[in-house]
Amino acid sequence: MPTTCVFQLDRLNPVYNSGEYISGRILLRTDKVKRVNAVYVTLEGEAKVQWSMSGKSETSNYSGHQQYLHTRTNVFDNSLFRAGVHVYVLTLRIPPDCPSTCKGPYGYIAYNISLTIDKPWGFDEIFRKPINVVQTLDLNYNSEFVLPVKDENIKYLCHWPCISGPISSSLALPASGFTPLQDVPFVVEIDNQSPHYDIIGLEVSIKQHFVFLSRKPVKRNFYTKTLCKELVTDRTLRLSKRVYESSITVPMDTPRSTLNPNYIVFLHYTLQVKLKTGCFHYDTDLSVPIVIGTTPLQHLRAAIRSQQPARRTPTPERQRLIERVQPRPATVTEEAAEETETAVEEMHQLLEDDEPPSYDSCLPPSFSFATLGGSQVTLESQPSGQQRIHLPKFPGFSTLIGTAPAHGLGLEDSGLDMHQYRSYGSLDTDQTGRSLDTFGSLCGPLSEQSQAEAEEEAEAEAGEQLRVLDVAAQVHESAPLQAQDEHQF
Repeated sequence: MPTTCVFQLDRLNPVYNSGEYISGRILLRTDKVKRVNAVYVTLEGEAKVQWSMSGKSETSNYSGHQQYLHTRTNVFDNSLFRAGVHVYVLTLRIPPDCPSTCKGPYGYIAYNISLTIDKPWGFDEIFRKPINVVQTLDLNYNSEFVLPVKDENIKYLCHWPCISGPISSSLALPASGFTPLQDVPFVVEIDNQSPHYDIIGLEVSIKQHFVFLSRKPVKRNFYTKTLCKELVTDRTLRLSKRVYESSITVPMDTPRSTLNPNYIVFLHYTLQVKLKTGCFHYDTDLSVPIVIGTTPLQHLRAAIRSQQPARRTPTPERQRLIERVQPRPATVTEEAAEETETAVEEMHQLLEDDEPPSYDSCLPPSFSFATLGGSQVTLESQPSGQQRIHLPKFPGFSTLIGTAPAHGLGLEDSGLDMHQYRSYGSLDTDQTGRSLDTFGSLCGPLSEQSQAEAEEEAEAEAGEQLRVLDVAAQVHESAPLQAQDEHQF
């Protein structure tokens, strides 16, 4: 039976912060007696980088190594190691300056606990247990992480002679320090002065940047990885402005930013926004640096606690669709407010109705409005059938166009038997348009008796020569009479 080793740590998920202690035990089982030099437990932390670049004639190799932690504890010093189960209790401390565990395409930072059986001949037996280390970083200890950050850009689409207006854009963050599982709020302002192109949308992402430094020979290599990405499909139309306000969440297992530039594996982050301008133009990039720590800023932490669970703010178009499909019922507060406003409006209406008429409302109309403007508009808005209309109480007006039957009289014998009758007002008026005379109602379809009375009055007035009334009559085919009341003015 081969030798087996089991690591039983105090945490099922072996994730430790820098400066913490690792507690646990190691169970080593052997099936026979072994001759050894020593049995020891080590805690190691190191960084390694390695890559190669091929040229036309040769291939260059680059590598580097950096040790962050190495502790050794002997648990057995004799030469004969007995068979059976051996239990070793351990307590190990991680230094506070150890960088966080990370892994990239050209290098890594790793920590592990190992038990080694050192044999005098042959290969040593090594059993390893990897652990994850997170370097603690309180963002409140550095005032630079509290300051807002901003990036601006101006882009011109096309070139002379087809150059368009500039597209000005800016990206702003309230602070630069954040922690995993924290929302990163951002504001994007766009001023699109291009007369031909729209901004199709935005692509917001958090980028993880690796910098690998080799020692033999000295050279740097870079690698960028997208941790998370969100798309905003709202357009910014040409010759318009728009402001985007949203947030993006930092993933949970994001390593802490590296602040020491001497490490051969350097890690930093940026928040990047791309302005989509179409398939025939390069996208505009806005980027601001952010720092990932372990303890969030105090003012951002309070804002997160006071906020409700993350909910995406709908666009105006989506909000209108939601209200159309499922209208929101009024709350008790809104109903009470509406009832109060209705009562106040009714009270004001009653007070306004109870007030005496003003001087402006009592002024008579002008002559042009009385004879042509006011009544003409009213008559044109009425239907063609016989209906009673409320004419203004002043002499100048246009009467209802109606039909009057002949009732046995010849149409040529009576000037009042007609289909249309129009009065143009009195002949004598003053400057205000008010009539200086008083004349009765001659402005509606008349009955058979009223026609005879009108003829007698007209003959009497003609005999006395007080007034001359010019009447223009038009004769058409007669239609059935509908009796109407006379209008008194």
